[in-house]
Amino acid sequence: MKKACLAALMLGMVIMVPGCGFTEGTDAVVTVIDATPTPEPTPTPEVTPTPEATPTPEATYEQSPSGLSIRVISAVYTVNEAVNLRSDCSTDSDIMASAAAGEQLTVTGICDENGWLRVAYSDGGVYYVSGDYVTAVTQ
Repeated sequence: MKKACLAALMLGMVIMVPGCGFTEGTDAVVTVIDATPTPEPTPTPEVTPTPEATPTPEATYEQSPSGLSIRVISAVYTVNEAVNLRSDCSTDSDIMASAAAGEQLTVTGICDENGWLRVAYSDGGVYYVSGDYVTAVTQ
């Protein structure tokens, strides 16, 4: 009986193994899973140092003949109407020359106290003119 059971068991296995439906090469199914790649680490950007602010140069001051403070500048102004050029920044000072309307003047300083301008005039002289009679030329 042991031999019969063993023979039946062997026969059952012989029938079952080919009957499981797997035939190599024809019914094989392969499932491909797309794996997410490991991301490359993002490089840390280089930190650009913040440049230091360039300090604004301090204004340079000089004095007019009467002792008023003149802030040194460099600009071009146009004469609005004929104007007197004086020896100091006041209407009480002597008239040294005159400038015609439309003439351009090279300004080398300004008196912040009263708005008069120091002018390097074309005849080589240094004179003063009221800021009321001239307009700055924009560059």
